[in-house]
Amino acid sequence: MREGAWLEAAAVRGPAAASGGDTLPRMDSRPDFDLAVVGSGAAGLATALGAAQQGLRVALIGPRPALRPATDSFDLRIYAVSPASVRLLDRLGVWQRVPPARLQAVSRMRVYSDTGAELDFDAYGAQTERLATIAEESELVRVLDAACDFQPAIRRFESNFDALAIEAQAAVLTLADGTQVAASLAVGADGANSALRAAAGIASTLKPYGQSGVVANFACERAHLGVAWQWFTHEGIVALLPLPGDRVSLVWSAPQALADQLVALSPVELANRVTLRSGAMLGELASIGPAAAFPLRLMKVQRLIGARLALVGDAAHVVHPLAGQGLNLGLQDVAALLEGLAAREPFRDAGDPVLLRRYERSRAEPVALMRATTDGLARLFAIESDWAGQMRGLGFSLVQRLGPVKNALIRQALG
Repeated sequence: MREGAWLEAAAVRGPAAASGGDTLPRMDSRPDFDLAVVGSGAAGLATALGAAQQGLRVALIGPRPALRPATDSFDLRIYAVSPASVRLLDRLGVWQRVPPARLQAVSRMRVYSDTGAELDFDAYGAQTERLATIAEESELVRVLDAACDFQPAIRRFESNFDALAIEAQAAVLTLADGTQVAASLAVGADGANSALRAAAGIASTLKPYGQSGVVANFACERAHLGVAWQWFTHEGIVALLPLPGDRVSLVWSAPQALADQLVALSPVELANRVTLRSGAMLGELASIGPAAAFPLRLMKVQRLIGARLALVGDAAHVVHPLAGQGLNLGLQDVAALLEGLAAREPFRDAGDPVLLRRYERSRAEPVALMRATTDGLARLFAIESDWAGQMRGLGFSLVQRLGPVKNALIRQALG
């Protein structure tokens, strides 16, 4: 599809923004909306915005996101946004709305195995400007939410989704306040515990890793120079991601007992522990905010589509965060769905089953590859034995020496 094609749609018959509370009139031949998007996180907002920019009528369902107040501190939810995801956000017209002072380019990544073997990825070797851009979840949601407010083709319903009925021409969503919304396509972007996915009868399997991701931000003694660090250790996977200024963000995928200990430490004790675990690569670290933890799990869904239904983001898949690709996977779901909508034949509505099958096929391989990679690495580094450690070190050394293999890994991460 030609870049920017979404923005060349014909004029929209957009209903004015409104809250729920009423039952919208329904026409037998055409539902009230082309899309009903459930969920107000990054994936849901991006889907609603991109579809509206194509001239489609969009219902955006769910409570508004709780936006973080303006502050000099950085959010604990940090993402390494891939160039492919940046391209999507740029086409949507929101990437340029994120203040540059809140973004940090990643020019290099250094990864160490528990045997000391190293993998070194750099933007220059990959012939790209940067490997990723560090951004806060709160900033991405803020600019997407604001853009949706200024899009006349989007009507917001701030009540929770409650029930789903599938008719010949529409998915009919009933909200908690009794409002009914009819759309050609319902999009589930309501997270790992998706109520829309459950209502559609799409099964999911959940595998807890017995780990939690401990996150915290620190000031560092030495300049990070745009380098992201990662260590695979017997205490879990430790990553330090560069933030603007001499600051870094910790993501420590730790066994549950250790995670509980880490979040119970005082800020000074935690900073000392992370300094020690990182080999003081950035000198002494100093805490600049509280620590938090969230459980790590793998979730696989039976299918990405149903009758007049598509899943995106965490509603469609949850992977281990060791590669930092969860948000990118979700945004690429959105990009694929939007591309399919823009390229569909004129006689197909947004919920046509052929269109949905195209979307599911386009996402099958990328999602399966990322799931297998992250789950396989998480399992491999959980094995505690000398033999396993030697094999891990050998694997790191081989990849470091094999330029084509390393470049293929970089291309996959870049999207």
